[in-house]
Order: sequence, then C-alpha cells, then structure tokens
Amino acid sequence: MMKKIFIFIFLFIFSLTTFGNNIKESDVKDLSFGRRLLTEFSAPFTTDAKYILGGSLVAAGMVYLNKGRRTYNKRESFKSARPFGELGDVGEVMGWGFLNGIYTLSHFYNGYMNEDKESMRASEHMFKASLYTLITTVTLKTFIQEKRPGYPEDRASFPSGHSSMSFAFASVVAARHGWAYGSIAYGAATFISVSRINDDWHYLHDVLVGMGIGAAYGWGLKYLYDRDLPYEFAIIPAKKGGVIQVGLTY
Repeated sequence: MMKKIFIFIFLFIFSLTTFGNNIKESDVKDLSFGRRLLTEFSAPFTTDAKYILGGSLVAAGMVYLNKGRRTYNKRESFKSARPFGELGDVGEVMGWGFLNGIYTLSHFYNGYMNEDKESMRASEHMFKASLYTLITTVTLKTFIQEKRPGYPEDRASFPSGHSSMSFAFASVVAARHGWAYGSIAYGAATFISVSRINDDWHYLHDVLVGMGIGAAYGWGLKYLYDRDLPYEFAIIPAKKGGVIQVGLTY
C-alpha cells in the first residue's frame, strides 16, 4: 500500500512540473479567489519547490522500501538509544504549530500597528504556508492511516504533522529573513522532527515526507510571488561523476 502511494505521489508531482512554469506574479494577483487559492495550494508542485518535495519523497521511498533489510520496529531498534531522552516531550509541544501562530500574529500586529506592508506580507506568507501544510498533512493521514511504530492503535503516523508544520515555519523564516535566522529555525524544526522518532510516534519516512511538505509550501509560496530572489539553489554534478554539489548562489 505505502509503496503504491509513494509511486503515485511522485508521478503526480512531476506530471505537474510544466503547469507552473509560465505563472507570473501579476497573473496570480489578477486571478479570482478560487483560482488563486488553487494556484497557491499547488505551489509545491508548480514552482521550483517541487524539487524539495520530490527529493523528500525519493528519500522517504528509499528508506521505506529498504526497511526489510534492517530492524524497523522502533521499540526494538530505537528505544534504547533515545538520544533526546525526555526532551522529546519538549519537541512534541513545540511542534503543535505554536511557532507558526506566534510568527503570524506578531507580524500581523506589527504590520497593522505600524502600517508595515512587509510585516503583513510575512504574516500572510506564514499563515498560508501553515494552513496549506496542515490541510495536506491531515488529508494524507486520513487517507493512508498508517499505524504508529510505538502506538499501533493510532493510525495517524504518515506523514508527520509536527515535521510538516515545523518545516513550514522554518522555511518561511529562511525565505523572509535570511539564513542567519533560518538556520536557527531549521535547527528547531529538525529537533522537533527527530523528537517524534525519539518518542516512537513516527517512522523515519513519515518525518522525511512531513519535512518535504512543510518546506515545499514555505518556499513554494515565496517562489510564486517573489520571483527575484537574492539567492537560489543549484544541484551541480561534478565532472568526474560520483559527487553532487548543492550550491547556494547570491
């Protein structure tokens, strides 16, 4: 079941890669509410964020398909390690969307009180990225109903909501405020995500897909409305092969 789902999602994403290539910022702003909503919701598929989401699906698929070669029950392989120990509870609380909400409300307040348009745009960006991420995550959980590794009576394992929401937050912070703040936000998001494995709530592939969903919406909406980014990602294969360089160009 999960194998078929990974293949379907991967093919679906890359079947849409040409849809958004001709989207312009002015075109999006002139759309009707319904069309604009659909365009924003599909941003992870139609902008360069598709490579983020696609990469996470490939990684998660490889992990899932390879699970038969190793001990995969976290109660057997991970419980004794638990690198975060009881700190996993901190990650659980942090990952309930509080970071997203605090960012959204604080920037909205600043934008409203000081008539700061950039703060208002940042608030809107975080709100939409978080909302679309939440809808996508809940829909997949409801449809797939994968059992949690440590709590098999709970069928809400795939994908990880904590990972998706925290990486949506971190990606908006990085996109809006640069990599100094973004690195801190991504560090917090990574802690939250790993804490879910630490506490037996999720498998690794749940977390990887959650990361991809959140990051794809955070960056996808940025790509959709702000074409002239001061930096861009590039994947560059080395001349002799066998090495892939991931570059950040200014």
